[in-house]
Amino acid sequence: MVDGERSPGWQGSTDSQSGVRAMTLSSLLLPTVSCPVIHLPRERLSSQVLAARRLCLLNAPGGFGKTALLRESLAQMPAETRYGWVSLHGRVLSLADFTDQLAQQLGLARRMAPEVLLDCLRQASASLCLILDDYPANAVELDDWLMRLLLEAEVPLRLWVSTRQRPNWPLARLALEGGAVELGPDSLALTREEFSRLLPLLASAHPDDFAEELWEASLGWCAMVRLGLPGLDDPIRPVALRQREYIRDELLLRMSDVQRSMLCGIAHLPRLSAPLCVELWPELDASRDFASQLLTLGVMSPLDAEARWWHLHPVVARALLDELPAREVSRLRLQACRLLREAGFVGDAVELALQEGQVETAASYMERVPLAWLFAGQHLHSWLSWRERLSPNLLESTPFLIYLNAQALLIGWRLDEAQACIDRLGRQLPQPCAPHQRRMLANWEALQGTLFGLQGQAERARLHCRSALEHLDARDWHSIHLCYSTLARIAMSEGQVAQAEALLDKVVGLARRQGCLASEILVDTDRIRLLILTGEWSLAEELLHHDFTLLSGQGAEYPLLIGRLLLLQAELATLNADADRGEALYRRGFAYARRCSDPFILHAGLGLSEVAMYHGDAPQAEVHLREVRRHLECLRADSLCYEPVLGVQTLRLLARQQRWVEILGPVRRVVADLAVSGVLPPLNAPSLRYRAEQVLALTLEGLGHRAAALEASRSWRESCERLGFAGLTRPRPRSVLAVALRSGAVETACGCLEELPDVTLARVLTPREMGVLRLMAEGLTNLEISGRLFISLNTVKAHTIHINHKLGVKRRTQAVRRARELGLLA
Repeated sequence: MVDGERSPGWQGSTDSQSGVRAMTLSSLLLPTVSCPVIHLPRERLSSQVLAARRLCLLNAPGGFGKTALLRESLAQMPAETRYGWVSLHGRVLSLADFTDQLAQQLGLARRMAPEVLLDCLRQASASLCLILDDYPANAVELDDWLMRLLLEAEVPLRLWVSTRQRPNWPLARLALEGGAVELGPDSLALTREEFSRLLPLLASAHPDDFAEELWEASLGWCAMVRLGLPGLDDPIRPVALRQREYIRDELLLRMSDVQRSMLCGIAHLPRLSAPLCVELWPELDASRDFASQLLTLGVMSPLDAEARWWHLHPVVARALLDELPAREVSRLRLQACRLLREAGFVGDAVELALQEGQVETAASYMERVPLAWLFAGQHLHSWLSWRERLSPNLLESTPFLIYLNAQALLIGWRLDEAQACIDRLGRQLPQPCAPHQRRMLANWEALQGTLFGLQGQAERARLHCRSALEHLDARDWHSIHLCYSTLARIAMSEGQVAQAEALLDKVVGLARRQGCLASEILVDTDRIRLLILTGEWSLAEELLHHDFTLLSGQGAEYPLLIGRLLLLQAELATLNADADRGEALYRRGFAYARRCSDPFILHAGLGLSEVAMYHGDAPQAEVHLREVRRHLECLRADSLCYEPVLGVQTLRLLARQQRWVEILGPVRRVVADLAVSGVLPPLNAPSLRYRAEQVLALTLEGLGHRAAALEASRSWRESCERLGFAGLTRPRPRSVLAVALRSGAVETACGCLEELPDVTLARVLTPREMGVLRLMAEGLTNLEISGRLFISLNTVKAHTIHINHKLGVKRRTQAVRRARELGLLA
């Protein structure tokens, strides 16, 4: 219903005391307001609207689904609920005009004075739900009247309001009294799960990576999701142009000149605060305008828990980039560059300086970047891009800058470039005094040892890292972290589980003492990897949950770490046979890694390939492997860090297709290469050798070489048990193994890095041995089995010996238990 318009057959409900007659839901015809044709119910929001006892305020720019949410919530109210709906269209009405419209909605006399209407509402005996859609800003007279209505306890009223700019109401007081609920743009935006459900309704067919790109471009803003679908409504105009027009029409045209000027300037800045506004716009009352006018628009989000620093919604920022003259943009950037550097936001200051061509200034600011900074935000991507924009003379003008560059290149697996940086650091020697000399040399050794580790040179890596640890002091704790982490990963790859655990405990304690959350989470990713390898999956889940909790208030600051945790979470999901959840998590991890230029995107591609194999889609599995190789090549990552892993994954894919003859030669070469003493697999895949050995065993069995397959499989199992890699031999959920055995597949939905279900031993059981095994499971004795199968007692005994031998057990009860673990028996 709009502005009192009644539909045919409308029936009202009249309050005998007050004369208030309002529409009831039993005769509901919802308002004919603008509403999307496709509506996605959002119970998480409507439940909050319905829970508001007095006031529910929906405050966000246009296109966040506020009106649709009000309709959805109203439809869930009891049938006898009386309500009035007034659509204000963002226009400031006089109090008399508003109360006139409201009186019509309530079935009262026209031109009723505001005070008289207020008295009528006070006398109403039944509760009324009043809905004000698209409430205007700066409606001072109307604000006062509504607050009188709300704050008088005797008025039986619920007020639901949607607005594009937060009104100047005593919301804190109402919230303190438990009567108010406010939902801003962060709450009203689509969640990732809601976005995933909505997209197929809007566009049934789209490329695999389109969903991620659209999510990153819209961040859940409903209108931007719709406008981001190319060619859906307007095949001619580009998506960016349509979004820019929408922002102009729905936001800029509704703003004051001061708001518009400041907002267009903010679009060029990475962050803003009230004090910064005062410095940038001294001619305005900028601090007051920022707090009272810009923050109320709902287009800015806080960057810290204290809400001192804010940033503009990325969609709005992109739309406003061309609204200011170039000279004004340059003034704002240069001034903000200095102010942000003074406030400690060095990365933001560097980027602004580079945008203005101030390369010397940018290089000098880079000297102030803390080492842990590379793991926050998209800073690794930023630093690697700065290397393309600055000359080597500026970029590596001091030992500290050389160190930072080397560390960024090591994180990005750009090993040749990292070696060149480390060599340049070595040329800074000798230093003027002996202590400086020892310290410089120790930091050089830490970097060189880490590089040797990534290159698979175990002994040289150990030598350099241990030597560095003898001379590093507390000031160089990042280098100490590098050494311990490298040594722990080497120990993990060599199966020295206890040593790896001890080293990781040392380095995580160091990170905590330094108060560096990024370093702590980074070490925890190695600890989780080790727990997965040793089969302690529940502990890995607990540590994952702990780390996500630590990052819950700061996740936006650490997307690289969030991405790596998501990949580990995905692996655990697939290990526990939840392939669909695993796939969703792998895709999220892929998006995070791509955004941050993190080479761990490798593991997202491997995981997606595994899931595709689980679903029997070999072509798609190959696509994922090609795609991730392309990303790594674009990142200029060293092939030493990913080609061996991709090679084994390709062999797994071929084994899934039972292309045994094609596999045999390559898998033998891979196993031989990985078995060379002193040569490590890539440190990001510590059990690569044992996965390759299992593929070899499967290949030999597939070719009919049963004795060789049995020997290879036994050797593989004994190696895993000796090293403590119980996660590689741990039985998978029965449903997973059943799929593999029914389909003749080599393996199922295991994690992307380390695991293969142990079906090789099961596959070498002959049909007769399987028959004996089933009867053993029924509890029959050897004599009873002999009679049931019409074979001699000695033959039965021979079969039981073979079964025990193949399943790696000594007793028949153990054989039955092992067979059930493998899914051979129900």
